[in-house]
Amino acid sequence: MATMHFIRRLPTATLILGLLLCGHTSRGQVTRMLFIGNSYIYTNDLPNTLRLLALDLGDTLVVASSTPGGATFEGHSASATTLNAIGSQDWDFVALQEQSQLGALPLELTSTEAGAGQLVEAIRANNACTMPVFYMTWGRRDGDDLNCPSFPYMCTYAGMQEALTANYVALAEANEAFTAPVGEAWRIIRDTHPEIELYVADGSHPSPAGTYLAASVFYCTLFQENCSASTYTAGLDPAIASLLRTTAADVVLGDPAAWNLDVLPPVDATITGSSSEAWNEVTYFHGGEGEHLWSSTNGEVFTTPDATFTFPTAGTWTVTHTYTTPCGGSDTVTWTVEVYEVGIGEDGEMSTPQVRATREGIVVSRISNGATLTVFDALGCLLIDRRNITPGEMIACPPGVVLWEVRDVEGIRVLGRVCVP
Repeated sequence: MATMHFIRRLPTATLILGLLLCGHTSRGQVTRMLFIGNSYIYTNDLPNTLRLLALDLGDTLVVASSTPGGATFEGHSASATTLNAIGSQDWDFVALQEQSQLGALPLELTSTEAGAGQLVEAIRANNACTMPVFYMTWGRRDGDDLNCPSFPYMCTYAGMQEALTANYVALAEANEAFTAPVGEAWRIIRDTHPEIELYVADGSHPSPAGTYLAASVFYCTLFQENCSASTYTAGLDPAIASLLRTTAADVVLGDPAAWNLDVLPPVDATITGSSSEAWNEVTYFHGGEGEHLWSSTNGEVFTTPDATFTFPTAGTWTVTHTYTTPCGGSDTVTWTVEVYEVGIGEDGEMSTPQVRATREGIVVSRISNGATLTVFDALGCLLIDRRNITPGEMIACPPGVVLWEVRDVEGIRVLGRVCVP
């Protein structure tokens, strides 16, 4: 009986390495941030307050803003000024602030969610590594009398703040972004130190203390470090400024996951497919645009998007693939490769079809027209029985290790196995 070798690939373990927070920055490096919003940002110049606070703590922050009065996410998403600002450079962060009342209304009844999604899409189209930061604002001092009749929870500060917190966290989670929980720090100061006036006379816009509190929250959110040690006070009483910084740090750093600060850009080192050209050779496909490191216990190492390994003998080998995205996130996958002999049919000599597996299914190449493909699962159940297959045709197949048989028009057949991702 003639024999052939085949390669069976069995993923055995996945190890996540180097979990890099896309937005987490290092001391001393230049960080670039764009603010998109309205008067809640330009009142008392929040961007510059944050810049000076960061500078006092040893961090260089370059800031810019697009903040017309009363602007909404929907309006910004269609604004040439805002879109040009997004595209003007590679930002590390872009802060997104909705109109103060609209941000507290049910997301399903407003344009907030759609507008936010369009802005995030524009931000990441400009630079996939930019981290959007949703600027959670605060409830109005006495609630929102305009929306109170239709939405009773808006009648009070507490009800409005609860809605703002829920909405901004939901937007951050839906868009794999950060939340800067200014509104939650605001709530704590209101509850524990009502003598500190966070509002101006209109009961809506921030006082200098309110802006300083917002800057402190943003610093802790962006750098994920405590801002308590700063001596910059923005003209406030030093004791009040210290209290505001400490509160901001407690809110942000006390539970970073609550504000989605542990969000990571998608990273997956898992192969997207494989193919075998010879009994002891297998090509693994990934194709990601970042950096690759492939290695095997056979001694081969590759740094290309895809890799072809040649195993010198039958046996069990280990292959490892580490993929690092352009944003720095890293993932490592390790699996075993078993190379061994298996019998083929006695009704002909062995041919050399190429059977390649992808997430979409199986592709058979290097065959003549009219061949037949039969595929079974590991239990022997028939999965595919296709006649007259065309070379290069994609044939849907469930994931897992499957046994295949290719039979040509002359009855010659070849057996093997492949792992469908």
